[in-house]
Amino acid sequence: MTAADVLVALALAAVAFVLRVAVHAGREPGGVDSWYCLAYADALRRRPRLRVELPQYLLQDRVQSYPPLFPWVLAALPRGWLARSFWLVSPAFDCAHLLLLYAVTHRITASTTVAALSAAVYAVVPHLVSETRSLSARSFSSLVLTLAVLAMLKHVALDGGWVWLLAALLAGGGVFLASATAAGAYGVAAAALSLKGGDPRYLLVVAGAFVTALVGSRGLLLDVLANYAHAIRFWRRHRARYGAHTVHHSPLYGRPDAGAPPADTGPLGGARAGRLLRLLGENPFILALPLAPPGLPPIGTAMSTWAYALTALALAVTLVPALRGLGPGRNYVKTAIFPTAYTLGVAVGHPSHLGSPVGVATLAGIASSLAGVAAFIVYTRRRRTEHTAAVPPGLRAAVERLRGLPGDGVFCLPLSYADYTTYHSGKSVLWGGHCGDLRALASVWPVLSEPLPDLFARYGVSYLLLDSRFASREELRLDDLRLVGAFDGVELWELANH
Repeated sequence: MTAADVLVALALAAVAFVLRVAVHAGREPGGVDSWYCLAYADALRRRPRLRVELPQYLLQDRVQSYPPLFPWVLAALPRGWLARSFWLVSPAFDCAHLLLLYAVTHRITASTTVAALSAAVYAVVPHLVSETRSLSARSFSSLVLTLAVLAMLKHVALDGGWVWLLAALLAGGGVFLASATAAGAYGVAAAALSLKGGDPRYLLVVAGAFVTALVGSRGLLLDVLANYAHAIRFWRRHRARYGAHTVHHSPLYGRPDAGAPPADTGPLGGARAGRLLRLLGENPFILALPLAPPGLPPIGTAMSTWAYALTALALAVTLVPALRGLGPGRNYVKTAIFPTAYTLGVAVGHPSHLGSPVGVATLAGIASSLAGVAAFIVYTRRRRTEHTAAVPPGLRAAVERLRGLPGDGVFCLPLSYADYTTYHSGKSVLWGGHCGDLRALASVWPVLSEPLPDLFARYGVSYLLLDSRFASREELRLDDLRLVGAFDGVELWELANH
């Protein structure tokens, strides 16, 4: 690889990085999972151990069974830098993934054009841009998954020997400790490769990786697997209310004009059609992939098999009701992007082939992806409440006021404000959902299903933090409250009997 090749790779990574951080321009970065990950890392720094306790989350298990690999990585970073620059971490891992794609593609094809096209596809996928708006394990776990599959291919398909077997076992073990989505995709990819090539060694490597993770985590992996089972049971029980408004669709506090929560109806109708359209919107290259012929064996065929298998997984979880407990299908999109981008780059091969069906579909995918990224940024920046990328000024001001008040226990609406509130105020929150037995969470999510006074008394809640654009105090039917302050639409109330 020449210096010019390196410059091309860095330029594409720079474009990808700008697309991923543009949503934060001029605003304080936030994110749904950011504060939980930071709290987990802080707890590890204070007391390094395998089983971490976060007692501030009142509606989940005290001992965390969240996949621990990503928090371990965060805990190794300087706390001061991470507190200021956490919003750079996910984009950085995703851009490292892009550079890996460029390097692998260039190494296999010896073509700067093919490598650049593959990296360009990866750079603009809307799902990857939206996934990096907050600090989470998703981009990191996708990178670990790719490293694990590549090492497995090197060992099995290219007879790489015991060194690559060791690398495959270590990286594969990391997948099991990084993410449920990545772990499921890892098993599906290995099964597809074994079936395609008639070689059980792919599945044997996965089994060895599982043992590696089990032994290396001293049994913590079993808690992580139990955590997956809890999540699946919870979503199967509550999938009819996925996407519902916490208050307006509540059986206790709901509004007559709220309408019904999104329904799961028809083979391709109703909400299912919407999910399919969203899946295609987040990765338009799904439509181009079937036009790409399989690459030359063994690596080209393995890459396309990997891409087809994980794209099929994303589609199946989106369309098959019985699989919806595994989470939204779009969560599996990221696991297929690396082999999809490689397959499309190799299929086009040369600028003169851009007029071929796969070339036209790939260019159309790039164009629609850029439009999708622009729409995502505009939509996110125009949201009035339930912010998923930035910290609303009113929330910051309310939490600063809350920090100096006596007592403990806060209930936040929308619930997406809870992680920020507990991290920055030091108070516990009536929230959970990150891990463990989630039955207690059903009292507040997806919809409020128990009277708030009963919940407040049971968990010792002293304060209500309410975004008035999300719901009003009158809708909650709470009279025993004293207004502490209103901050740009975010109200802080104290329970009168506190």
